[in-house]
Amino acid sequence: MPASNSGQLLRVQLDAAKAFYGIVLTTVLLFWLNQDSISLYCQQKYHQSCELPVLGQSPAWRLGGNLTQALGAARDSFVGSLEQSRTAVAQVDSVALPAPMPVVPVNLEAPHGAPPVVAPKPIAAKVAAPAMAATPTKPAAAVSPNPLPSATVVSLAAGDEVFLVGDSLMQGVAPHLSNSLRKRYQIKSVNLSRQSTGLAYPGFFNWPQTVARTLENSPNIRLMVIFLGPNDPWDMPQGKGKPFLRFKSPEWETAYRQRIDAILDQAREHQVQVIWVGPPNMQKPRLSSAMAYLSGLYQEQVGLYQQHYLSANPVLGYQDDAFSYTLQNSQGKRVKTRVDDGIHFTITGQKLIAEQILSLIAFPGLTVTGH
Repeated sequence: MPASNSGQLLRVQLDAAKAFYGIVLTTVLLFWLNQDSISLYCQQKYHQSCELPVLGQSPAWRLGGNLTQALGAARDSFVGSLEQSRTAVAQVDSVALPAPMPVVPVNLEAPHGAPPVVAPKPIAAKVAAPAMAATPTKPAAAVSPNPLPSATVVSLAAGDEVFLVGDSLMQGVAPHLSNSLRKRYQIKSVNLSRQSTGLAYPGFFNWPQTVARTLENSPNIRLMVIFLGPNDPWDMPQGKGKPFLRFKSPEWETAYRQRIDAILDQAREHQVQVIWVGPPNMQKPRLSSAMAYLSGLYQEQVGLYQQHYLSANPVLGYQDDAFSYTLQNSQGKRVKTRVDDGIHFTITGQKLIAEQILSLIAFPGLTVTGH
């Protein structure tokens, strides 16, 4: 083989080796920095600990995860300081400056030795009233002077907002509920529903923490609607290096009830009404049985806080353990309410649940502007 061809082949092999080395190094670096996110995803996907037996406990390996956490905390702190600065500037701008004192002419023709006579002059321009600073405390929920209709359990007034919490079940219902609130009653919504979330894996997404932060930053929220469950009937992690809590065990149930209570505590602290929607029966019997178990926990804890529980089963025409993909409507026709996965809803099913939630809300003093 000519020497030139041999040299070219060697260079090609060296370039390929460098590229391969770069890919391996980049992959290891990404795993090193994102080890916590990968572990949490693995836990939620397979419902068991996914830590590497030896490498996961190595200080050098853990340094990558700690570095990512520190960078995330610094980012959150920086974003928080920017939001505080923007809020402070907005508050300063909202306060009207006092109107300048009007210049009043002096009568120069007063007799000699007499004090000058001030001629009063009316001010033609209107002085704007100083803007009222926003109060940091929440107003009490508006209550109708007359008893609410028997079907309603909560009340909203002008300027109130609704907070929508939940997983993909809520993601389907939320747009219909938000549109009806906005178009009919000019009530705004804060929709933070997010798929694959629940209360069992706070490391992946922490709903109690999100609720606390949202209620603190949104003083106009007067009602919180919660709809979740299908992502929770699994063994639950306790923390790094600890065994998972077995689903339905006394320890699991205690931890889960505490997370329900953490949300309801925030609602009570901020004087927010709650409608907690229990998940309906599912097509698979095992999952359906788990939803019935979780619904019992939701209903019990909500009752202890004197809030309001709504089961989705009657809305979809289910009795006991029954499941159906369809529902007979008022015209006697069967309409499909569940999609083929036996978990989520069709648009018809979403609208039915949204309307049922809406029927529990009274709007005293508000005029309906559309349907």
